[in-house]
Parts: sequence; C-alpha cells; structure tokens
Amino acid sequence: MKVMSIIRKDLKTILSDKKALAIIIAMPLIIMIILSSALRGIFDGTGGWSIDRLNIAIVRQYDKNEDSLRFDKALKEGILARGIGKEAAEELRAAAYDIDPEKIFFEDFLGSEELAKIIAYREEKEERAVELLNNGEISAVVILPKDFIYDMKINLLTPFRNKINIRMLTHPDRSMSGQIVRSVMEAYSDSMTLVISGKNVLLETAIGHNLMEDGFKEMKETLDGITKVIEGIRTDMYGIEAKERKAVQSSDYYAASMLAMFILFAASHGGRMLLEEKDNITYQRMIIAGTPRLGILAGKFFTVFFIALLQISIMITFSYFVLKVQWGSAFPVVLISLCAAFAVAGIGSMLAAATYRAGNYKMANIFETVVIQAMAVLGGSFFPVDILPSMMQKLSFLSISGVVLNAYLKIMMGYGISAIMSNIATLAVIGFLSAMLSVLMIKENGGVKYAQHNKAKTVRA
Repeated sequence: MKVMSIIRKDLKTILSDKKALAIIIAMPLIIMIILSSALRGIFDGTGGWSIDRLNIAIVRQYDKNEDSLRFDKALKEGILARGIGKEAAEELRAAAYDIDPEKIFFEDFLGSEELAKIIAYREEKEERAVELLNNGEISAVVILPKDFIYDMKINLLTPFRNKINIRMLTHPDRSMSGQIVRSVMEAYSDSMTLVISGKNVLLETAIGHNLMEDGFKEMKETLDGITKVIEGIRTDMYGIEAKERKAVQSSDYYAASMLAMFILFAASHGGRMLLEEKDNITYQRMIIAGTPRLGILAGKFFTVFFIALLQISIMITFSYFVLKVQWGSAFPVVLISLCAAFAVAGIGSMLAAATYRAGNYKMANIFETVVIQAMAVLGGSFFPVDILPSMMQKLSFLSISGVVLNAYLKIMMGYGISAIMSNIATLAVIGFLSAMLSVLMIKENGGVKYAQHNKAKTVRA
C-alpha cells in the first residue's frame, strides 16, 4: 500500500507540472508532425540526400550452360520449333547466341556507370550471402532463380512468357538501404517489361498480317536496343511497392523515432525524484514512517514505468488518427511498449539512486541534455541510420532509443514477433540490470547511512 501511495503521489506531481507535460507529451507530437513532413524526401527520393555506396550480394541459382542448351533444344525439337516453323526457329537460335540475359543484368545494368556509383555487387553462395547480411557487411541479397537464363530467353525471344521471381533479402535494421536496392531492382524489372512489350507488339503485328516468320526474322534487330534501354535507366528513388515487406513512410518513421527518443525524458524526470524528496524532507519523513528504502525506490520505478506507458499510448494513438500511421500487429506493439517502458523505468530508478548519492542534479541534467540527444542521433531518431557516416552506424548499438525504434519499424514492415526477440531481450536486460544497480547504489554508503543519518537528525529535532 505504501508503494501505491508513493506512485499516486509522484504521478500527481508530474502530471500537474505543465513544463514536464510539455516536454514529455506535447513536444514529441509537435516534432513528429514537423519532421514527418519536412524530411519526407528522405523516404520518397525527392530530398536529394546522398548515401554511401551500397554493397549487395548476388546469388545465382541457375546453370547458364544448362539453361542455354535447354532453350536451344526447345527451338530444335520442342513445342517452339513446331509452333513457329523451322526457318523461324533457326533465326531465333541465331539471335539467342547474341542475346545474353546474364550480360544484360551484370554488365549492362549493374555495371552501368550510373548504378556503379551507388551499388557494388559481389557473387556469393546463398548461405554465405545471408551470413554477410546478418553481420551487416552488405545491404541486401538478390537471388536470381533457377532457370533464369532459360526463362529470360523465352520472354525475350518468343511469343511466350515465363514468370521470373527474382527474390530479395534485406535486413530489418537497414530499411532505408533495402528500399534503395528494391528501387534499383524495380528499375531492372521495368526495363525488361518495356523490351518484352515491344517484342510482343512486333509479333502480334506479324501474326495479324500472316507474316509470322518475317516477324521472327526481325527479332534480333528488335532486341538490339536492349543495351540502350538498360543504359537509359535512371535510378531515382521514387516510392516503390515492396512486395515482401511494407515500405516505411516518413510519418511511420518519425512517429516511432520520436516515441523512442522522448520516453527517455520520463527517466530523466524520474532521476530527480529521490533528491527532490530529500531536499523537501519528504524522503526523511517516509523513512521515519517506516517505509522501506527499497519500497521508495520501487515507487520511483513504477512511476517512471507508468509515465512512459502514458507517453507511448498518447503518441501511438495520436499518430494513428492524425498521421494515419499503421503500427502493425497489436500484440508485438504492446510487447515492445511494455519492454521499452520497463527499460526506461530501470534507467530512471538507476539515475534516481545515482543522483541521490551525488547530492546534486548534474547527472540527471547531463542525461537529459547530452545522453538522450546522443542516443537519438546514433539510434536514428532524426535521420535513418543508413545515411549516417559509417563510424556512427557502427556505434548505433549503444542507443536504447535505437533498439526501441528498430523493433517498432520491424513490426510496421510486417515482420513477425521472432524478428524482434533480440530487441525485446535487450530492453528486458537493460531494465533488469539498471534496476539491480539502483538497488545496490541505494544500499551503499550514500544511500543507507545517509538515510539513517537523516532519520536520526529528524527524530532528535
């Protein structure tokens, strides 16, 4: 009951403080709106932001020689030969030697001067490529499927069309670079669609005028422009539809980033509570009344916990209705929110114990003005981590707000709960260790003896 009384008292104190409410509630909502509008260009490609060259891995699941022999055999003996005539089939066989889908993709497309400025590729086995992706050494994995050469030749040289599924693997922590690579692959797909559509128009016209064999004879000339089409691709980072995962918009990103940053201000406010109560003789009166020191500390922990939950609830609700942010599945969002509030509460109680021992507010002030801002920058609260200098990207793991932000973004993008378990574990460990440290600090000289000293002085008075 005494702990509940402490929680009620502290909540009333904070919620009646207009300055505190402006910082922990009003300010993040205002900045959320401003940043999501002002920095929309980072996400839709119109802002002109430059990034470091992206490294990707290409996985070949096809056998070029086997696919080429299969296509050649289909022209000589299969349904293609019977459907288009012997002479036309011979013309296509001749064209097939000159049309190399592999060269189109690797040399004409990825090796073009325009793309080489932003993407560097290497060829890897799938298992190794996934390992590199998980280690953060590459931004994406592009998998060229089985029968890629055969299907591309069918699409480029015949009236038929085979479905080609070029898969892409990206890391949920590097959503920005993943979207850029997706846009590049979309550009390749669009260019191929353009060429294939032109080929189909030629064949349909030839068939309509009973000139089918002549149409196939002109196929090689029609496809000679492929290289020029590829070279003409412009990789502007316009908003594309991510087929595997939902693309993150600026409003989604800054709703999550401001939430992740500003819940830390609840910890800074909680960090001042014990020393303020000591200065107001409230702490000494609670000790005299028989309230355990750990009970007082627990009260601070849960006060910060509930304040952080209040912040999270308001920001999620506001962004959902005003900015139309889709946060994803409810259960993972609730789980992230509870763990984030738990971590912030642990930090708040540790900061409260440290500030109490120090006897001044310097630590709480430094945390609020320096530590929170540094974590916000490293964690991507202002700009996505992908566009930060490489050295800062390597330090991003130090940011608690970055851990929270990454977890929310993963759920927004459609990942399952398994993808956020490392984030959940990290937040839980931070909260637990911080709480344990606060207990140890309050039991050390600056806590127990100081409290006993104050208790005795008050009794003699």
